[in-house]
Amino acid sequence: MSSNSRTGQVATTFPAQRSWLPDVIGLGGAIAGLAGGAAMALVGVLTSLILGGNIWIEPKAIAAPFFGPTVMRPGFEFGPVLVGTILHFATAALLGAIYSIVTRRILKLPSDIGVPVLAGLIYGFFIWAVAYFLLLPLVNTFLRAQYAPAFIMQHLVYGVVLGLVYATLRPNPYALTAPRARE
Repeated sequence: MSSNSRTGQVATTFPAQRSWLPDVIGLGGAIAGLAGGAAMALVGVLTSLILGGNIWIEPKAIAAPFFGPTVMRPGFEFGPVLVGTILHFATAALLGAIYSIVTRRILKLPSDIGVPVLAGLIYGFFIWAVAYFLLLPLVNTFLRAQYAPAFIMQHLVYGVVLGLVYATLRPNPYALTAPRARE
């Protein structure tokens, strides 16, 4: 910390925070998206267990456009569960990469003062709204028929975990993003 005697302002220097990840656009977001996707899946399983439902219904519903309506029968079926799980995590990673590009490269949001939680909540809600009202009616009515409050909750959890993990992987403190004081 140094003092400028002319203006009486104190200049503070902050060490640049580095990430262990290579500087590849979207990589940190994709990894954070996978973490968010895992949290989302966990919430889905827990919700199914609490409500007495079938824990395999969501991955099977994701795969239903490829396997047909018979896949929605109760119980475990390896192929549909595997395909649904792969599609779920691929989508989670892609949406995480998009999140990182939008929040860091376009909006230049900091990774502290609660921003990751708020940005993640907003992003999770946005994904839910687009999926529920636009995509699922066209592509996958089986998934849209799932319990709506749980579907919203899963997307909010996805967004919060995505935001927090991304902020940890790619720190960007407010002090480094704040506009410089005019001299």
